[in-house]
Amino acid sequence: MAYQIKVSIMGIEPEIWRRIKIPGNISFLQLHQIIQNAFGWLDYHLFKFQFDKTVVTIPDDDFPPGELYGKGVTELDARTEIINELFDSNDICMYEYDFGDGWEHLILIEKRLKDTKKTAVPVCTAGARQRPPEDVGSISGYLDFIRTIGDKKNPERKEMLEWAEKDTGGRIYDPEYFSINEVNRRLQYALEDDLDSAIKLLTGKGLSGTVAWGWSDTYINVGKKSYSMEFIAKMLLRLGEGSRVTIQVDPARWEY
Repeated sequence: MAYQIKVSIMGIEPEIWRRIKIPGNISFLQLHQIIQNAFGWLDYHLFKFQFDKTVVTIPDDDFPPGELYGKGVTELDARTEIINELFDSNDICMYEYDFGDGWEHLILIEKRLKDTKKTAVPVCTAGARQRPPEDVGSISGYLDFIRTIGDKKNPERKEMLEWAEKDTGGRIYDPEYFSINEVNRRLQYALEDDLDSAIKLLTGKGLSGTVAWGWSDTYINVGKKSYSMEFIAKMLLRLGEGSRVTIQVDPARWEY
């Protein structure tokens, strides 16, 4: 079974959303990685999925489920729990990212699909708008940020736009910005964001391809896949200091 889901950030209008087709034989940790890439979140905060009385997250032995969620709530491990069982018996769930800012995403399971080669890799088919900057201070902080950058006379505008470049790869933050091509570039390798994939990609014969310059990042094209510098940096962090890697590239070209 595969799924078509619509993921929307709650509490913000106009709506910030993505429609994604995903395989069903993935873990909730992998679904977390898909959502992170679909919205362009930077993935340095905690997360959880909630289906009524069931929470799926990375368990913390120092905080029993009863203390965190109250009595009667079952906690499942996102690293090992496969999405099929809960997705087959539910039509909606909540995904929360960053317990400080509290970004709640409503996940609507729109369609249940047959497993095919086309659904083996997640793909975004529609969406709208740029997500809020990381650490902006929840919805109230985001609204203040939008008011500030929208007022060209505001003395803090330049500073806020420069601060938000961490979320855009250097592009000027535009709340209406959405590029389905950028999203799908990230989603191509959303399921490869782990140590085993980092070892396979960068060690041994290593990564060999052609450099391509996009508007928001630089990529290395390998066959039909494009690996961004941001993703490669994440893979290097997973390998750790002292790891021996191989990266071989052909001359760069522009890619629009």
